[in-house]
Amino acid sequence: MNECKNRIEYAALLLVTRIVQSLTPIAAVKLGRFLGAAVYHCMPIRKAVVLQNLHKALPERTTKERRHIAHNTYVMFGQNFFEFMRTPVRSSAEIADRVRMHNLDVLRDSYRSGCGTLLMSGHFGNWEVMACAVVAAGFPLVVIARRQRNTLVDEMINSFRRSAGIETAPLGMGVREFLRALRQNKFVALLADQDAHSEGVFVDYFNIPSATAAGPALLALKTGAQLIFATCIQRQDGCYEAFFEKIPTDDLSGVSDENVRIVTQRHATKLEEKVRRWPDQWFWMHRRWKTAPPTLQSMKA
Repeated sequence: MNECKNRIEYAALLLVTRIVQSLTPIAAVKLGRFLGAAVYHCMPIRKAVVLQNLHKALPERTTKERRHIAHNTYVMFGQNFFEFMRTPVRSSAEIADRVRMHNLDVLRDSYRSGCGTLLMSGHFGNWEVMACAVVAAGFPLVVIARRQRNTLVDEMINSFRRSAGIETAPLGMGVREFLRALRQNKFVALLADQDAHSEGVFVDYFNIPSATAAGPALLALKTGAQLIFATCIQRQDGCYEAFFEKIPTDDLSGVSDENVRIVTQRHATKLEEKVRRWPDQWFWMHRRWKTAPPTLQSMKA
């Protein structure tokens, strides 16, 4: 039964993909935005979660403002969905024409250091287009991604990334694989903005204690790899602005719980700065604050 369901899902996605790939870039953007708006109004998947998250993070905004942000978040996600489907047919020339790269010297300097680079980001803007732009700029990139339940869809997604020259590795890959990629002076892309459950380190994100993955900080401190924060902002004209900023770690000596917390806080703060400036470009659909800190858990018990 599950296999039949998986094949139907795969066939439907493949059909939509073929249609989207036949469109011009701007037509795909417009159709994706329309689809996102339609989902918001007609099939409000996780809409309650989005509005709850917005109320927690941005209590100073009015209800009307938060609903406007929520609407635009769905529009953004619709665009991202269709843009990703176009990955195999997107040329380097199109990337150069549609993605403006800021602070590219940050990537060049990191690559020249020879220590490997952890490219940090979040589910913000268009992280998939950003990955394609980094590879098109000449940098080797390994993307760490969660496996999909449907193995056929999972392979389709990974094949799209490989078509753009992006190496893929599953979330949960061994530390040895991480270290091997960094020793080969590759960029390893990580999205570390979702709830990390009890395994995470708690840092402030929108003034709320937030369980956040400690892995990026541990790897940076342990290996000396450069830590770069990257974002790719959607523009109204269907183009993008990509920004790269170094997260300092040179002032910290060795791996300790406190140093891991400091580095994790630094990249969480970077993301918060971007989300406050462009709030409709973050993926508010995730239950970001699902895990409470141990002190609050004990008080509830």
